[in-house]
Amino acid sequence: MNIISGTARNIELTVPAGLEVRPTSGRARKALFDSLGSFSGAGVLDLCSGSGALALESASRGADRAFMIEQSPLHCRIIKENIQKVLRAGVKCSFEVVNCSILDTSRYLDAVYSSNIIFADPPYAISAELFSELFRNEDFLCAASGCLVIWELPDTPGTIGNFIDNPAFSDFELRRFATTTFLKGVVK
Repeated sequence: MNIISGTARNIELTVPAGLEVRPTSGRARKALFDSLGSFSGAGVLDLCSGSGALALESASRGADRAFMIEQSPLHCRIIKENIQKVLRAGVKCSFEVVNCSILDTSRYLDAVYSSNIIFADPPYAISAELFSELFRNEDFLCAASGCLVIWELPDTPGTIGNFIDNPAFSDFELRRFATTTFLKGVVK
């Protein structure tokens, strides 16, 4: 998997082996990022970061701050290796990797306040549960107020209903890029 655009374009990222990480396809990532426009000066929070690809793509496109939240210590080591690759390519961004569950919001609440874009690509089997719990957490909702959230949805038929009509969002839409569907919304 490569960085698609920006300063670190074509840098190859290391992806953790096995089925625990399911990186967003290159076509879907390109279409999604192209639809978002400029990242200049942005603060990005990447939940269930895996390889860090979404935060690193944002940094390559001009984000100033990137925070990656990942529960697996092995994946955190890989994320740190990938950060070094994009820094060597000339990316100017402040990075922070936090090894914890995305439900342990007290560990990364300052990062939420420092972000204006939140990406999430959790394992499909627990995605709806994480979404529901996270967007009921008052501390997280307060910190994320006004943030754009982009949550990759499971491809299992019938699961989209678990994500729509969440009262935490003032505005949301479902966007499909290639074979991937994202919920894209602004937190109230």
